Amino acid sequence: MELHGIDELMRHLKGRYDSSERRHEWRALSGRDHVSGKYDTFIFSEDRVYQIRSAEVSPRRMVAVGGEVGSNSPDLFELTKSGSPIPLGVISKATDASAIVMLGMQQYSSDVADVLRNEHFHSRQDRLEGELEARLDKLLERPEFRTSYRRLREDQNSYFA
Repeated sequence: MELHGIDELMRHLKGRYDSSERRHEWRALSGRDHVSGKYDTFIFSEDRVYQIRSAEVSPRRMVAVGGEVGSNSPDLFELTKSGSPIPLGVISKATDASAIVMLGMQQYSSDVADVLRNEHFHSRQDRLEGELEARLDKLLERPEFRTSYRRLREDQNSYFA
């Protein structure tokens, strides 16, 4: 599995989506890891599954990595129907044409995302998590993010305490 920054991955997915003759089979499911507070988005094309793992570094500012995690199957397609519909902007905050337009195909369920992450694609998680942590550490070297991230984590910890 090759990992990519979010911009590169979204451009790749946009190209695949635009050239796909079976766009109606594309689905996306997002959720939040109950333990770490990081976000997972799984994008299902007609034959492949991609995962984006992201963490908030300050309010409405994310760091994310992603890559292909496996192939799609009918049972995974059924899982993506679980959850609640989510707004379009949750999948990608991109302001240019690389954003994937999948209105009406997105679901939000942290429980289903946990199942996908832990049962279906568990072998890919260490590499995604390692790359995300490396990018997060690099961003946190900047003082403006370090302070904001610390405050954000304290707010989250007090909320879940």
